[in-house]
Amino acid sequence: MANSSQRASMAWLPILLAVIATMSWAGNITLAKLVNEFIPPIGLAFWRWTVASLVLAPFVLRPMREQWPLFKAHFRLVLLLALFGVAGYNTLVYVALENTLSTNVVILQSSSPLMILLVQFLLFRQLSTLKQAFAICVSAIGVLLIITKGQLVSDFAIGNSELIALFAIFVWGTYSVLVQKLPDALKGLPILGYTVFIGNMMLLPFYLGESVWHETMPFTRESIGISLYTGVFASGIAYFCWNAAVQKMGAATTGQFMHLIPVFGLIFSMLLLGERLESYHWLGIAFIVCGLLIANISAKRKPVAPNNTA
Repeated sequence: MANSSQRASMAWLPILLAVIATMSWAGNITLAKLVNEFIPPIGLAFWRWTVASLVLAPFVLRPMREQWPLFKAHFRLVLLLALFGVAGYNTLVYVALENTLSTNVVILQSSSPLMILLVQFLLFRQLSTLKQAFAICVSAIGVLLIITKGQLVSDFAIGNSELIALFAIFVWGTYSVLVQKLPDALKGLPILGYTVFIGNMMLLPFYLGESVWHETMPFTRESIGISLYTGVFASGIAYFCWNAAVQKMGAATTGQFMHLIPVFGLIFSMLLLGERLESYHWLGIAFIVCGLLIANISAKRKPVAPNNTA
């Protein structure tokens, strides 16, 4: 009896780990919105990855050294991954959150699987079925409903912040496609270390420029707290929880938990920010979900790369 109870608890463990990871990534967006009035976006991104570098260093330095020859052989690809996955994606999200709802960003994030399909087509002309093309079109209607605040037909206008958020998701989609081009030995801890360290260095000149000409990152309890949360939980603990879940359940099964990010994001936005879903949000969600369902009907699932930079 004790053994069966222990096995049951162990079966729930990878599910719990995947939930912790997705909650951490959703919390990253909500808390960034909560503090964006007094913490500049590039400063937040820079200190997030500075903290993450310190947290991850004991775990990634040895694998990085072991794969140094492979890193040199794929140097340009690693630079692109650091630019898109670390320096670009989160910084753009933080910039977008200055003038748009956290709700908009987390809902738009749910279109990322379709964005990956679009990037695969644009870069490598990999769009194997008409079903995938139709799924992208259906999901695109939902995205347009959100970024135009429901004015898709009358008074058509797209908010700049919503466009930045959408571009951030495109950047993440590009990262997700390009990371598949890495040799297996570089994936996991080695590429995590290289991209975090290099991406943080890419942010440094922009952080210095923001500090001199725009706004200096304040060193307060709030700024230290958000930097620790995003660096330790959203970039460190969440990644290790996600990887452990992938090892136990497999990449395809674990990948389905990514859809919890918008769910948790909406809950956090309502509880912490007082945001509410409008009718155009619900309609946009419906189109995005329909697009995801169309793309996945009777489709063979492919492994999902760990989302280590949400």
